[in-house]
Amino acid sequence: MGQISLEKAYLISAYFEGLIYGLFLCLFAVTLYLYFNPTYNQRRQNNHTLVMISISAVMFFIATFHLAINCYHLIQGYVDKRLAPSGPNAYLGDQTAWHYILKDILVGIQQDLGSAAAIYRTWVLWSYDWKVVVLPIVLLTVNIVAGPFIWAAEMYTKVGSMYSRIVFERLVQTYISVAFALSVITVGLMSYRIWTTHRNAANYHVGKGELLSIMWILIESAALQIITEFILLVSICAYNNSQYVVLEWITPLVGITFNSVTVRIKLQSLKEAGMQTQNANNPVQTIGSMPLRHIKINITKDVENDAEDSKSTPESSV
Repeated sequence: MGQISLEKAYLISAYFEGLIYGLFLCLFAVTLYLYFNPTYNQRRQNNHTLVMISISAVMFFIATFHLAINCYHLIQGYVDKRLAPSGPNAYLGDQTAWHYILKDILVGIQQDLGSAAAIYRTWVLWSYDWKVVVLPIVLLTVNIVAGPFIWAAEMYTKVGSMYSRIVFERLVQTYISVAFALSVITVGLMSYRIWTTHRNAANYHVGKGELLSIMWILIESAALQIITEFILLVSICAYNNSQYVVLEWITPLVGITFNSVTVRIKLQSLKEAGMQTQNANNPVQTIGSMPLRHIKINITKDVENDAEDSKSTPESSV
């Protein structure tokens, strides 16, 4: 795998993080608009909705803070330290700097928060069955515990110390591996639950149904994050500097994954509500969820008139 310099890696990462953060900003604005605009949300907010909005707001704050710290890091490296004897490369690669460690802390918190939200959704879909989410909770606990060890190892890593570097890299590889497995497991559990519910209800309705569309929303929304985590894991294991490019955009990408599921399911529910309102205004007999067309029926009546046959002829007299 080709190696790129740290200067190029951080410039590319800043570009992609800004681009993905812009997408996250738009999605977050749409999320707030859909849930707080009376036109689209006339029902009273329940606890589940408030939890989703709160998680979305925290993710947006973390992504914004991470972008600001990354901008500071780049300005210091490419402007203030450009004339340093070792150039910006030494400053950008100094993992013991406070802003470097703070960035990684924000990435870890965002990743764990996204995993916790996925576990919560899985728990809700499985009718609050704790047995289903035991393994994801264990994996999330492992990452939560491993996070401070990673940050401590990063803080006290000595330059030129091979042992400290190996310990730090093994901890990071373990963390990303668990995060990747956790994403795949939670998406798989949610998709399987929706698919089995659709299959069991297939005998009671006709048509494609909305459950499968929700399942594809979950898969499509989580696919980008899962693929990104896999690429990050491969680049870290290959000790390639491209890991810094991918790592920087993980923070807004987790928020995009979470909000895209929320927005798309909300739009799906609004579409179904509109169809139900239309059917109520124009009642049509239906089978399950599939409306039938009006059928034009022509009725032809054949009427026999036996009036003339029943006339009696007058008797002739002799």
